[in-house]
Amino acid sequence: MKNILKQFLEKQLRYSPFFYKRLKEVQKLEKLSHAEVDKLQEKKFLFSLNKAYNQSPFYASFYKENGVNISRIKSVQDLQYLPVITRQEVVEHRERIFIGNRFNKINASTSGTSGFTVRVYRDYQSIVEEGAYQWAHRIKFGHYPGMKTVVLRANLSLKDKELYNPFTKTLYLSSYHLNMENAEWYYQRIKDFAPNAILAYPSSVESLANFFTVLNKRLAVPVIFTSSETLYSYQREKIEKIFQSRIIDWYGNAERTIALKEEEDGLYDQVPLYSINEFEQDHIITTSLINASFPLIRYKVDDTILLQEDHHVFPLSSGRRTKEIQGRSDDVLSLPDGRRVGLICGAFDGVEHVLLSQIVQEDQYTFNVNMVVTPEYNNEDEALLKQQLEDYVGSHTPYTIRYISEDKIIKSGSGKFKLIVNNMKEETQRSFSDIG
Repeated sequence: MKNILKQFLEKQLRYSPFFYKRLKEVQKLEKLSHAEVDKLQEKKFLFSLNKAYNQSPFYASFYKENGVNISRIKSVQDLQYLPVITRQEVVEHRERIFIGNRFNKINASTSGTSGFTVRVYRDYQSIVEEGAYQWAHRIKFGHYPGMKTVVLRANLSLKDKELYNPFTKTLYLSSYHLNMENAEWYYQRIKDFAPNAILAYPSSVESLANFFTVLNKRLAVPVIFTSSETLYSYQREKIEKIFQSRIIDWYGNAERTIALKEEEDGLYDQVPLYSINEFEQDHIITTSLINASFPLIRYKVDDTILLQEDHHVFPLSSGRRTKEIQGRSDDVLSLPDGRRVGLICGAFDGVEHVLLSQIVQEDQYTFNVNMVVTPEYNNEDEALLKQQLEDYVGSHTPYTIRYISEDKIIKSGSGKFKLIVNNMKEETQRSFSDIG
């Protein structure tokens, strides 16, 4: 009874009249021109900046220390005069950044494999905002609130394999119990439930695709929405084949300072009035516009985004499109010749009979390619892998291919996966990248 009441209240809060009002407003934003969005964005940014400066002890002192004259910030183009804040500063000054009502203060945190956790605050309004943006995106691809949904993320504890919310028609399946022993159970639960969509980490739904491949089983799910990890091309191909589905990806972060949504053509668009993004060569500077209680202005995100070339779009315009998300909190390989390689997923494209793969680097001279393969894996598969790896790291970079069991693949506590795990000390990586 207690659980049913909790699920009912969750539904009422997440799908309140306020949510549906915001959903309609977000959907209307899609019809505006980029110039109209940019104008609204500027107004929202200036309001957020002045509120942060006047109410947040952190920003008042931070800008004073950095010689910022807030009265000179008149437009989005003046962002360049504001200092950048880092993850470390958010960790150290979280309480001083928060300017909301303490009774409407909701904890959230990142959960990467690096062990560096950033804790932030949200409020109810920002949670509704996030939900409105995500549902507006899902609706474009035929998935509406109230349709049957399977969620394959870290929503359940280790002790629970499943939980069903009848009020939202959502079946939560644990991402912690994904193994071959449970594969038939996962298959039958999804088949019997017959969802319209699956919401999942890419690595979680890839694991299911691997198990179903071994079992020679297929499912038919209209659409799969992935988020929270990089979606690699080889994962997309495998998952769509096994689930006879289409994957639609969403890029965002726990800090809610950036969101990119995959569109029909496979490119990613910036989400209107969600944030302002400055795309640098190896990172992004982001400014959130949806969480007024915890303003993050010019916050550095260490991900690499490849933009579509368009010389007619102003650098900070919402019209700039993303071609590819190259490195999402992934480590990079530090090669002996000083190169740093992050985008390496293409080395695994087309290699048959591979269930999971991960590159692990312990020192600057070599790295391991850890592979979980099926019994059908053969010399031709290995030869193709070596050939494609050479295209990325060169023929003179030493590495070792190791064939391992799935439990040896490195994942975070919540089950998230990284293709590259670099365990070298940060100072070593930096000094080595300075070679040449």
